[in-house]
Amino acid sequence: MLFLCNEEYVFLIKRSENMPTHGGQIAFVGGHKKSGESHPSEVAFREFEEETQLSRNVIQYLGHLPVVMTARMQPIIPVMARLTVSPMHFLQEVKSNGEWDEVMAYPWKELLIEDQWEFAWRHGYGKSPVMFHPIRPGSYLSKDENGKSHILWGATAQMIWMFLRKYFAEDII
Repeated sequence: MLFLCNEEYVFLIKRSENMPTHGGQIAFVGGHKKSGESHPSEVAFREFEEETQLSRNVIQYLGHLPVVMTARMQPIIPVMARLTVSPMHFLQEVKSNGEWDEVMAYPWKELLIEDQWEFAWRHGYGKSPVMFHPIRPGSYLSKDENGKSHILWGATAQMIWMFLRKYFAEDII
């Protein structure tokens, strides 16, 4: 999974409604490890190229974050990368391989508003919080500039929330 960002934005996709899993959900580009791939960054960069039709030359590896477990107890290793081209260039050039319907640049400043985050308790393999963050029309940049509302939740929201708490705790308002 590629946690793609720059100084102003986090870059997210809305998975295609036709996907067999997580259809319509807001997510990061990512996927499963293939034979011969030994490092999470290999997987994330390959998935980036497959899902965006762009070269990995437009991203810079920053490291990875702690493993996040999904509700089905599947581990996700968030690989951090910085987009090295402008958000507008990225949004104009990116093309879906069919796995996503929309791509967006969502501002850090929106994510830093703590009152916009909510959580609920998930009961399954254990009790754990599920984070929710509404993405309002007009609050993000999009390839289509459609201005739809979305809900950021699940593992993607958990990764972003953990990142914010660790690296931006003083900036959360």
